Amino acid sequence: MSGPGRGTYPALGPNTVVISAADFEGGRLPAICAVTGAPATANLERRYSTTPGWVGCLFFINFLALVVAYVFTHQHVTGRLPVISAIAVRVDRLHRNGSLLFGAGIITCFVAAILGSAVGGSAGEIFAATGLTLGVLALVGSIAMSVMESSALGIRGKVTKDGFGTRWVQLQGVHPAFVWAVANSRS
Repeated sequence: MSGPGRGTYPALGPNTVVISAADFEGGRLPAICAVTGAPATANLERRYSTTPGWVGCLFFINFLALVVAYVFTHQHVTGRLPVISAIAVRVDRLHRNGSLLFGAGIITCFVAAILGSAVGGSAGEIFAATGLTLGVLALVGSIAMSVMESSALGIRGKVTKDGFGTRWVQLQGVHPAFVWAVANSRS
């Protein structure tokens, strides 16, 4: 049976791999595309994070307890995932467009609220309502871009910490060739 950093656990399935966070952050992954299994021609920077589910329940008890629990239990890791260049370009484009839409939505809502109140009267109300509607549509568009970015890659990551303080990254939805390459790179 393989352990963390050595490939997959039998219960995780053929499209899941567990690697050390240090290897993920350091870019020490095999040059096999995690999505297609082809030789990787690019590295895509990804950030995966995990917070235990019980932390969200603290919202109903006390907001301060929620913040404290989040700070002490949240695990995140940023690293480079090997992919082919076509996937890297698509994911980067979707991320950039989503970020631009988010910024445009915030600015549009802010400007519409200020100018709508400055103009006054029914014209100001129409201007503010139109601007706020466009801003909200841009924010919804940024959420759609984020979902599209996630589905374009198709890989979900989860960060865990073992009893010894070592952080691990579990990648789900990777190509079996990538799982095999990771398992063989540790042998």
